[in-house]
Amino acid sequence: MTQSPTQPAHQTNRANDRTPTMHTTNGAPACCDANADTPPLHLIFVPFLSRSHFGPVTAMAAEADACHRGGRTAATIVTTRHFAAMAPASVPVRVAQFGFPGGHNDFSLLPGEVSAAAFFAAAEEALAPALGAAVRGLLREGGSTATVTVVSDAVLHWAPRVARECGVLHVTFHTIGAFAAAAMVAIHGHLHLREAMPDPFGVDEGFPLPVKLRGVQVNEEALVHLPLFRAAEAESFAVVFNSFAALEADFAEYYRSLDGSPKKVFLVGPARAAVSKLSKGIAADGVDRDPILQWLDGQPAGSVLYACFGSTCGMGASQLTELAAGLRASGWPFLWVIPTTAVEVTEQEERASSHGMVVAGRWAPQADILAHRAVGGFLSHCGWNSILDAISAGVPLATWPLRAEQFLNEVFLVDVLRVGVRVREAAGNAAMEAVVPAEAVARAVGRLMGDDDAAARRARVDELGVAARTAVSDGGSSCGDWAELINQLKALQLTLSRDRRTDAVTRD
Repeated sequence: MTQSPTQPAHQTNRANDRTPTMHTTNGAPACCDANADTPPLHLIFVPFLSRSHFGPVTAMAAEADACHRGGRTAATIVTTRHFAAMAPASVPVRVAQFGFPGGHNDFSLLPGEVSAAAFFAAAEEALAPALGAAVRGLLREGGSTATVTVVSDAVLHWAPRVARECGVLHVTFHTIGAFAAAAMVAIHGHLHLREAMPDPFGVDEGFPLPVKLRGVQVNEEALVHLPLFRAAEAESFAVVFNSFAALEADFAEYYRSLDGSPKKVFLVGPARAAVSKLSKGIAADGVDRDPILQWLDGQPAGSVLYACFGSTCGMGASQLTELAAGLRASGWPFLWVIPTTAVEVTEQEERASSHGMVVAGRWAPQADILAHRAVGGFLSHCGWNSILDAISAGVPLATWPLRAEQFLNEVFLVDVLRVGVRVREAAGNAAMEAVVPAEAVARAVGRLMGDDDAAARRARVDELGVAARTAVSDGGSSCGDWAELINQLKALQLTLSRDRRTDAVTRD
């Protein structure tokens, strides 16, 4: 088993070790370096219609398509016109016609009063036939030697059925971590006993590490459709996580063992382009450098708190007011990115700007921000993409989960990895719906950036950052898992292709 992530072997210098070594062969990613004697495997990627899901799935598609130069794989993305505009330019896209009342295109931006179930149904109605058409088209184009596999987001429970009907293999891609996925399955089996369970309660006895959860951390929103997703996953050839072995190998193995199936689980992340973009802070081409990074260039090393709560934020006006006051009161320079231009946010921007930099209503280069030498901490909602960005860059976190599996991610960061501090703990473990006061925000920031345990947290996350960058480098664990998955898929698909040729001859 992989060394526990809670026991770093050595401390690294984060200021000087922020760039991964990405060796390549013949211009293709290192993960392509495997036997290319057989025809390329064509992977059709189908992400869910949500920005946080779309990014990691299509980043993996871009890497798979880059491997085409080495004869290993090719990729196609099936999505809607709205998301096609965000797809990697190198990857072909099959556009599905999608229409939803109110013009809503992105699940992550869906208003609370709009039915989530209706959006899922509309997504299936648009994407399922488009996926089937894409698979059948590639099989026709490739003839009897065509090898095609569908790789879809875990929440698209209908995708394995479409793949089966087309006679091709399916792979489930999880955009959450293996710890959260494993914990949700373990917890779900005991939900009927919840009223009688102690608080906090221990997760299943077979869990890789003893973990205790409070009742408020069990978010039933994330569990309600779990049986449906698990049943669909049972039809998949393999399961893939956007993670890496040094971080979650034990939890991935536990997840694999839960249903007793021989299905393999592969850790192929970090899948996002963030790792390859990590820089040491100041770029030579200052002309096109983002003003955010220019501002960070003028700050002392490790002094800035970066605050961002994802693409939706999800905080009300009163909480934004307390957050702004807490950031100012912390005494640490901060960079606060807010994905909206609401009036109350504009007011916070004006009030807070003298103490830091506030960016509202526009995209910010998060991977580059976290990789910057000036950033010493990350105040986050605990979304998995943000966690991977932070860990890959070696940045500890102040945790403030808002929904779904983010509460489990907080447990993973604080109790298992020990690279984070809880904001609500500084607020006396306030109820999840309660407004966290400014003084609690300031205390949490102070603990993260400079308490007695800060150095140890940084050492641990530094170690994980090195492991993340190693995993996606030549010979790394994630490259190895990706190559093994492709080899297994190609071998089985060749068998299926031979069977199709035999059937054709028999019919003739």
